[in-house]
Amino acid sequence: MDYSVLARSYKTLSYEKELREMYCTFHNNPDYNALSKHELTLLINEDIFKNYNGEQVLKYKIAKEFINKQYVAAFEVKVKSSRTDFLVINGDTKSFEIKSKIDTLQRLAKQTADYGTVFEYNTVLIDKCHLSKVIKSLPDFYGIWYYEGDEKIIFREASYSPNINSGEQLTLFNKKELKTAFSTSCIETILSTNTGESINCALKIMLKKRYNDRWNFLQNNFKKIVPIDLQFFFNTNVDPFLIYNIN
Repeated sequence: MDYSVLARSYKTLSYEKELREMYCTFHNNPDYNALSKHELTLLINEDIFKNYNGEQVLKYKIAKEFINKQYVAAFEVKVKSSRTDFLVINGDTKSFEIKSKIDTLQRLAKQTADYGTVFEYNTVLIDKCHLSKVIKSLPDFYGIWYYEGDEKIIFREASYSPNINSGEQLTLFNKKELKTAFSTSCIETILSTNTGESINCALKIMLKKRYNDRWNFLQNNFKKIVPIDLQFFFNTNVDPFLIYNIN
C-alpha cells in the first residue's frame, strides 16, 4: 500500500464523515464506520508512523526532544528564501533542517548556507539513508542527527557557526520588532550603532517573545495532540478536544 497517499490525504480539520470515508477507501474496508474522529485520527497516525518515513514523523521526534526543556521552539521559521523546519531558542539558537527518507537533498546546500548566517548552532536531522551524502556535502560546523527507531543518534554535534552575519539576522525581524529592540527600524542605523553580540542577543529575545505563547500551548497540551497534528496546533493553538470532537 502507498502510505504517502494516506499522509497527503489526511487533513486535521476534516469532518468525521470525510475522514471515515477516506480511511475506509484507503484500506478498502468498511469496518471503520463505527469509529469516532479521534479514533480514526489515532489509527491514521499509527499507519503513518509505522509505514511512512515522512517529515511529520521526524518533526514530532525532534519536538519531543525539547518539549520538557527550558527552550522556546518553533516550526518553519523563514530565513531568506528558506524555512528552517524547527528552531529552538534559549541562551543560544539551534536550527534543525529535516530530510526524511522521501526527501531529496537538492536544496540542502542553499538551506544550510542560509541558516548558518543567522543561527548559532545548526543541525541536519536526516533519515539514515542520507548519511553518506550529507557527510560529504555539509560544512564541518553542521551537526548531523538521525533516529534508529526511537533512539536519537548524534553522529556529529553542531559547533558555533563561523558565518553569523548581523545584517542577515536583522532581516528576521519585522518593523515593529526592530523598533521594540532598537528604537528604530532602519537597518543601516542599527548596524552602525550596535555590536554583533548585541544584535545576536536581541534576535534571541525577539524570537523567544514571538514564539513563546505558541510553544507554551504545545507544552501544556502535548499529551492531547496526535503526533501528526503537532505543527497544526502550534500554528493555531486551538483546543485539541474541539478538533477531535472529544467531549
